[in-house]
Amino acid sequence: MAERIKSQTTYSVEETLRTEVIINQALINIQITKQISSEEDLITGTRKIRQEQQELILKSGKIITLKNKYKGIPTIL
Repeated sequence: MAERIKSQTTYSVEETLRTEVIINQALINIQITKQISSEEDLITGTRKIRQEQQELILKSGKIITLKNKYKGIPTIL
């Protein structure tokens, strides 16, 4: 069973995001292993969501660019 978290416990944003990434990866692994989704479905879905988010940001007039620290390429969030 899942472990209960005390309501007064404070977690950093970094720790929260890291936990979310781990949970998402575990769920993806389960779906692929049980053949609920394929890796191709995952890639296609990820690209679609990323495109939708970029379109929303561009429509809002708020373009946020970050320099990708690994490749030095500006990235639109």
